[in-house]
Amino acid sequence: MAYFIGYLGILIGLISPAAGVLFLIPSTGRYIMEDTRFKTNFFLSWILICVVFFLISLIDKVQASNLLIGAGISSLLLFTMLNKEYGLGQIFMSLLGINTMFIALRQYLFSEFIMTQYNDAVEEFVNMLSSRFQEGSEQYHLFLEVVELSKDFYLNYSPGVWIATMMLCLFLGYYFLSRKNAEMESLSNYQTHVLVIYSLIIALIIAIFWEDQRMPSINYLIALIPLFLIQGLGVLKYKIGKWFLHSKFLVFIAVLSLILNPYITLFITLIGLFDNWFDFRNFSKPEEINENHTDGNA
Repeated sequence: MAYFIGYLGILIGLISPAAGVLFLIPSTGRYIMEDTRFKTNFFLSWILICVVFFLISLIDKVQASNLLIGAGISSLLLFTMLNKEYGLGQIFMSLLGINTMFIALRQYLFSEFIMTQYNDAVEEFVNMLSSRFQEGSEQYHLFLEVVELSKDFYLNYSPGVWIATMMLCLFLGYYFLSRKNAEMESLSNYQTHVLVIYSLIIALIIAIFWEDQRMPSINYLIALIPLFLIQGLGVLKYKIGKWFLHSKFLVFIAVLSLILNPYITLFITLIGLFDNWFDFRNFSKPEEINENHTDGNA
């Protein structure tokens, strides 16, 4: 049964590698972490399935690399580091590094192929829907503008969005796998590594002042969003987690809000970002110390 569920996650990964990871981690994570033989057999099967699907032209080389390296290695690394009891910061720093290197290599090797495939898909989409609009009308021109803006956004920022989406799904999968265990308590103390802070500042400076490298820098800044989102969630868990996480309904609403409401996600991300300077979790400590001094003097 565990193999069937795991293979179902791979099939979901054919549509979206991030969604496949989100399904796979909580559904089969315990089997993979507790049974070394199952982990070895499952990931060998993962490789074999990807190779077979590629050879029979069910997936192209980009989809194969997304599923095999992007989703597969990310999942394997997460399970391996959890087994070795690495800290939450180390785990997600490593996952960010792996996915950043993968996307950089993928763009270097397959950028022209990705652009051609996407342009063909957009052209087919436009041809299919343009008949619904009267040619030359205001609606027709608006439709073409929206398509062109979406196309430019995808071609320019899809690498960063891909990493950010994968990182977010890896975290959500980790949360649903671990939230009942003591290891999830580390979320309350999660702090983004100082190297990430320095890299963010450098990327921001490059994006502002170095036009030729602006696009890669912005993509990297997008890729960092989940790490600061995780830190923001850690701040919220530290402040209100004692009663919030005991309600499955509130957890469901929170996850749904993160997915559907970008403003809430942005707000929590900003909390995580500024926590590196303002340390929101320790705001109450001076007050507690003062109260203790008062009590002692009394």
